[in-house]
Amino acid sequence: IKKEIGELCIDFNKNLNEENTFLTFSKEELGGLPSNFIDSLEKMEKNKYKVTLQYPHYFPIMKKCHIVETRKKMEAAFNTRCKEENTIILERLIPLRARIAELLGYRTHADFVLEVNTAKNTTNVSDFLDDLTKKLKPLGEGEKKLILELKLKECEERGLESDGRINAWDLHYYMTCIEELKYSVEQENIREYFPVEEVTTNLLNIYQELLGLVFEQVDNAQVWDKSVTLYTVKDRVTRDMLGQFYLDLYPRDGKYGHAACFGLQPGCLLPDGQRMMSVAAMVANFSKPTAGQPSLLRHDEVKTYFHEFGHVMHQICAQTRFARFSGTNVETDFVEVPSQMLENWVWERDTLKRISKHYKDGRLIPDDLLEKLITSRLANIGLLTLRQIVLSKVDQSLHTKSFADSAKEYAKHCEEILGISPTPGTNMPATFGHLAGGYDGQYYGYLWSEVFSMDIFCSCFKKEGIMNPKVGMKYRDIILKPGGSMDGMEMLQRFLGREPNERAFLLSKGLSMP
Repeated sequence: IKKEIGELCIDFNKNLNEENTFLTFSKEELGGLPSNFIDSLEKMEKNKYKVTLQYPHYFPIMKKCHIVETRKKMEAAFNTRCKEENTIILERLIPLRARIAELLGYRTHADFVLEVNTAKNTTNVSDFLDDLTKKLKPLGEGEKKLILELKLKECEERGLESDGRINAWDLHYYMTCIEELKYSVEQENIREYFPVEEVTTNLLNIYQELLGLVFEQVDNAQVWDKSVTLYTVKDRVTRDMLGQFYLDLYPRDGKYGHAACFGLQPGCLLPDGQRMMSVAAMVANFSKPTAGQPSLLRHDEVKTYFHEFGHVMHQICAQTRFARFSGTNVETDFVEVPSQMLENWVWERDTLKRISKHYKDGRLIPDDLLEKLITSRLANIGLLTLRQIVLSKVDQSLHTKSFADSAKEYAKHCEEILGISPTPGTNMPATFGHLAGGYDGQYYGYLWSEVFSMDIFCSCFKKEGIMNPKVGMKYRDIILKPGGSMDGMEMLQRFLGREPNERAFLLSKGLSMP
């Protein structure tokens, strides 16, 4: 059964990675998008432009295109990727996982996988998600009310009829409008201050200073694509080599479509007492540089960069005896803690000043723009977190059953929690790589581990200085170095000097504390 599950998971993600659907639109149909985005698209016959479903094409269109029909076509295509083949795979995986759990004496697959996590059981996960939903629903309702007001106003201005509802293809667009109107944050202007080379150089410098490391780029390294770079990591004091990492930042055909860190070689002790060094690869899909412009990152992509590189550091800094516990081989609902914790740096004034420089003339990001960007951290926080709860609930629901209709389960939770229906004929779970990528029954871990990551950041780094090398080394030694050789909760208690709590997490979601 395990062999069949493994093969199905490989096929599920292979289908998504090799998916190459594209649509064609005229310049008019791409109304609202900046000229540099349109110029970067491949031109087809009849003055049409080729648009793929990869992130660098999909999200700019969903966020900025004011032509409703274009967004509608893109959203439907995006959420029907691999629909037929992956729905079949997913609905075969669910009973197979349930069967293994049953054979091993567990009530459900979710109960089986959760036993070794910090959450321990499905009741704790369900209580956490339900409690958070209850707290965030009023926030989400207020955000939806504002979106409907914006939509009505825009429809009147454009001479269109409003259907009075928020559709799946409306969400990204109007959330972007809220960022621009309520917070005066225009992502197109902001990304001009984040050329990828500048961000990379300073991101690497920040991690080196904070964690007491030295990175050295390897010249003429053997790599799988000419855009990939390789670095060696050494301890700053002892100069011992700890590992190596690759940066693979741009999209290409057949490449993994999301951002992730992959462990290529575990760090562990060999039988002769020598240490095998850890090797990891950070993979992303940032927009490619063009002849007239470098790759420019949106702020959310800068956040992704810090997040995934946090996983790289976990892989490299873990110094365990056994390969089984190397790097990120920790509890699945703890694995995101180190990477999420380091996302906080991209909301700090000093970091933003340090990693930004206008790609044309080297200007620093202006203070007023900086303040607006930092304030916008709470933009749409209710809806964004409720969507994470939807995905967590769908995952739990699928993995507490022996059989399930994935499209129906997704629609049910979208309507109950978000109050926004999926587009008929789509099946988002068939595009949800986490369900076949090691997060089965455990997607809740993203929100669960955020409780811990915010507690670490606010009680230690924010209090004692975000670039404080003592705190950085304490973090490296207590949270990163043990890998999975120690329970996550034990590491947290050692680092914090107490039991973790959710106060900082709830404040980060815009919720007031009593």
